[in-house]
Amino acid sequence: MRNAGLVILSFVVLAACAPRHAPPNAPMRSTGMGIDPYGHTRLSEMRDTVPPNEMAHTQRLLAMLRKELVRYADPAAAERDGYAREGEDVPVGALKHFFNYANYVKNFDHLDPEAPPAILYRRTKTGFELAGVMFTAPITSSMDELDRRVPLALGHWHAHRKLCVPKPGSPPLSAADRRRFGFSGSIATREACDAAGGVFLDNVYGWMTHIYPYAPTLAEAF
Repeated sequence: MRNAGLVILSFVVLAACAPRHAPPNAPMRSTGMGIDPYGHTRLSEMRDTVPPNEMAHTQRLLAMLRKELVRYADPAAAERDGYAREGEDVPVGALKHFFNYANYVKNFDHLDPEAPPAILYRRTKTGFELAGVMFTAPITSSMDELDRRVPLALGHWHAHRKLCVPKPGSPPLSAADRRRFGFSGSIATREACDAAGGVFLDNVYGWMTHIYPYAPTLAEAF
């Protein structure tokens, strides 16, 4: 139950801590997921090749997702199936995660292609457009385990770590607070988070990777 609470807390609060531009003179670190000046993002290793059996698995996964995801073209359908839209809205062109905690649990032991933990929608001027899915894996997973789920030569597995978020019920974040809390926040230690009155998260959601099954090429699908 503690893990469930942390995941729910994370989605509710972290959306309010959406990354902003890094402060001037901050040490920049490119993560492949945007600029992370304070080392909150951990990346998996990259591998050069995909074994034939894993490539076959990946092609089957993409085919299944292309077939099954059409029912979620309307976000309302995803919400009826237990996917929750958390936090603030996002700007046009940005991705919005609709998260399903029950599916998150189903992916603890293996990747379940029929139960992606999150559906990804891209914000448009008039609503949301289906973009893809996010799969997760426990933070204790080895690189070989991640590779078996989605090959490391294709997928961009990453983990968000050492985050400080405001306590539930806190007032909306000011511009100054946004520079301290969340994915791009300057707070990266438990001691500093405690001093700021926040909640420290060693990691959020474990490992995760995005898949865009309707992309025109294999490389763009990841």
